Amino acid sequence: MSDPHYLKDELYSLVATTPEIFDFLQSGSLDGLWYWDVEHPEQEWMNPRFWELLGYDPSEKQHLASEWQDLIHPDDLEASLENFRRHCEDPSHPYDQVVRYRHRDGRTIWVRCRGIAVRDEHGRAIRMLGAHNDLTQLKELEEQLRKAASEDALTGLANRRSFDEHCAWTLANCQRTGETVSLALIDLDHFKQVNDRHGHQMGDAVLAACAAAMERGVRRNDFLARWGGEEFIVLFHGADVEGSIEIAERVRELVAEVEIIDGGLSASIGISTFPQVPAEADMSFVSGQISAADRALYVAKESGRDRVVHAARLDGA
Repeated sequence: MSDPHYLKDELYSLVATTPEIFDFLQSGSLDGLWYWDVEHPEQEWMNPRFWELLGYDPSEKQHLASEWQDLIHPDDLEASLENFRRHCEDPSHPYDQVVRYRHRDGRTIWVRCRGIAVRDEHGRAIRMLGAHNDLTQLKELEEQLRKAASEDALTGLANRRSFDEHCAWTLANCQRTGETVSLALIDLDHFKQVNDRHGHQMGDAVLAACAAAMERGVRRNDFLARWGGEEFIVLFHGADVEGSIEIAERVRELVAEVEIIDGGLSASIGISTFPQVPAEADMSFVSGQISAADRALYVAKESGRDRVVHAARLDGA
């Protein structure tokens, strides 16, 4: 199989002598082709398909490196130039990376960019030949799958799995920095009656509306997730007993302001504040904090609902 094949030889000859064959190959298998003058680095030929991929009329574009460098993500430009430098110095180092371009309409276009240096008789890079492949659909699918794995489909909040992952990071961060963290369980009061009286479709709308209200109540560095059913959970980063109660009261008030069903809505909230996190702490430590918050939540419901109770304020806590 390693011996030359007549069809391979014939194809190479066609590519070298028949422009239509080369045009077919570049348009049928690539999303952009470029040829760069390394000795005069502002000069770079880009084929029309590349500009069309980014939403531009090729006739509007000049064959200049600055044209694409103005559209690539700055971080990716830095990485690609570093790879270019290393490939020029060492042919065994691949010029191959996935980069982000800004489409004319503002969207992000993900492109795999590969290249190979054309060298002179001394091995010095004098040109670069490169190819682009559009990976945008693949990246968007990856993002959809990531969101499906980490987000609650109904509310758009983080799901239980994502919360557990964040907790693992939180424990490590607390051990390193000594940050104070509080945890709250939020339960919508009488939610079963909402489903019984108004139907499950309205129940879903209530959950989504209340989740949006809770997001407005927490701070940007807090982590809010749907825990299950009508129950939500949140980590208040940097919040002690008093601070966590203040945030929880704001969340409770915002839920009460949701106007979606007659009679209004309310939420009961139970909180616990982490003690100093021991070096050996694992998810069982978090489970203990959830249990403490759950006890406080039970007290909030038993004492009339629509209120915030902190575990530290319970008798014997």
